[in-house]
Amino acid sequence: MKKLLVLDLDGTLWEQKDVQQMVLKFEILRFRDPQFKVEGNLLIDVYGREVRLFEGAREFLEWAKERFILSIASWNVEEIVRPILEAFGIWEYFLFPKIENHPDKADMIRRTVEQLESLGYEIREVVYVDDNGSYAEVKKKVPNIEFIHMWSDVKNFEELKKFLGKN
Repeated sequence: MKKLLVLDLDGTLWEQKDVQQMVLKFEILRFRDPQFKVEGNLLIDVYGREVRLFEGAREFLEWAKERFILSIASWNVEEIVRPILEAFGIWEYFLFPKIENHPDKADMIRRTVEQLESLGYEIREVVYVDDNGSYAEVKKKVPNIEFIHMWSDVKNFEELKKFLGKN
């Protein structure tokens, strides 16, 4: 029996509230090989726009991958966001990530659970971490879910580790 930890991206894993605005869609879709420079937790695109992982996010993912199945539920476009996750070297941490251009996180999480169960995983608990505090719709579709409101329930990734480590 495993615990699934699902993370939002914008405002949760990195500082930007809408990372899609950081990179031109045309550039990503046309060239498929965006040019980013990564300096630690900072990614800079060819136009000088920056995406910054929150302090402790990378260390948190290292810690969490040993304890949880990790996935993503993000209202974004995968063709834009995946290269950023790959450039940071964190894409491979996530199983069945859902990065889709709609706000229905409940559907994303439900489908991730179904995919994992189809492979034989027994998901006993789902923990969902998001900077947006409204998750009533998610709770309706994924009843065994625990929600952690990032920056409210916990103030940083170190607190998130401690919180998850207790449960």
